[in-house]
Amino acid sequence: MQIKKFVAPNIKEATEQMKNELGSNAIILHTRKIPKNSMLKSFGGESIEITAGIDDQPLPAAENRPPQTYSKRSVQQNFVPQRNESIGSSSENVLEDLKNISGEFEQRFLEAKNQKSLPVKAREVSDIVQLKSDVEEVKMMLQSITNQLQFKHFGEMPEAVKEVYLSLLQQDIDEKIVLEITNKIVKKFNAEKSLSQNNIEHLVMRSIADSIVTEPSQKSTTKKTKIVVLVGPTGVGKTTTIAKLAATEKLVNGKNVALISCDTYRIGAIEQLKTFAVIADIPMNVVYRASDLAAAIKKFQKYDVIFIDTVGRSQRAKKDLLDLKKIVQSSHADEVHLVLSAQTNTATLNDIVERYELLSPTHLLFSKLDEAAIFGPLYNITQKTKLPVSFFTTGQAVPDDISAADGTKFAAMLFEGSIAHA
Repeated sequence: MQIKKFVAPNIKEATEQMKNELGSNAIILHTRKIPKNSMLKSFGGESIEITAGIDDQPLPAAENRPPQTYSKRSVQQNFVPQRNESIGSSSENVLEDLKNISGEFEQRFLEAKNQKSLPVKAREVSDIVQLKSDVEEVKMMLQSITNQLQFKHFGEMPEAVKEVYLSLLQQDIDEKIVLEITNKIVKKFNAEKSLSQNNIEHLVMRSIADSIVTEPSQKSTTKKTKIVVLVGPTGVGKTTTIAKLAATEKLVNGKNVALISCDTYRIGAIEQLKTFAVIADIPMNVVYRASDLAAAIKKFQKYDVIFIDTVGRSQRAKKDLLDLKKIVQSSHADEVHLVLSAQTNTATLNDIVERYELLSPTHLLFSKLDEAAIFGPLYNITQKTKLPVSFFTTGQAVPDDISAADGTKFAAMLFEGSIAHA
């Protein structure tokens, strides 16, 4: 199998390079972004690198394969299915071969690792390190090949589906999720023999919309007063968002609303919320310690909704998160909304969600959608956490620039790459 890497400003151009050089039967084995500051980049901004492969020899018969002599090269040359193979019994055999190869490498590595207590030469240590590297590289390649087998090969996709596939990757949606979506479309395409581009796009948007759980607010609570807490990293817009929520509840829904601020660290945070509270005629209290929160809540026990603003904390500051956890627990909140900025990349969003899990958030709230160029990272998080998304914020205006989360609207933003401005 011939394998080559292609780098371009975007996935579409990289794919065109691949097809021009390797032909339409080439398959994409792996994609990754090259950051702006990387020495590998050849363009002004971020670049896309794809690793592609093309079969250059037929798959050898199983009985002719040498036993236990697998290597990265043998995987590349011998265990990628031919283009004319159907996804059926033949692909099952290939997948079984891939599992055997992976197991063989794992076994070799474990055997080498178990020998580490014995005296070894420097060369042997080097061999073990190299073997570990080989194992990881082969596992990554096998996973990429397995992903491709789930929906046949990229080259066998209908052209209209290919365009959707590339468009979703450009939105930085996780490749596994893209494969799941396009696999459904390919099955639909094959069943109905022909689908228009508009029909395919509609199916994709419907699939995305249906996969997003939205829930602006709990439908009911046994308590007279509902308590809502907003948490999240610094700079995601929690204070502005809580002002929008409070204004909406009072002015639109006619609720009696109260505010509590626990954000006593950020300069100007309390003054900002106090100014809003005075203008909106909403009572507000400031709490400096978690132990004082119960008294502040009791003071507002006759109100319909109490919104609690918290200090922004880095997800990496574990001690600060533990302090924040005390506030959340002391509040006995009905809802804990984790506020995430649409400007944040996938890796950082994953880190935030994983570390903020100790606060037991009940909802996700997406802020600053008007400042984002892509929305794939947010979509990845909805699929990872399966938490309901409550609200979208799209600007600074209070209370206008906030709306209840809507899967259909989000799918449109994701597909079009921008929010719908009035």
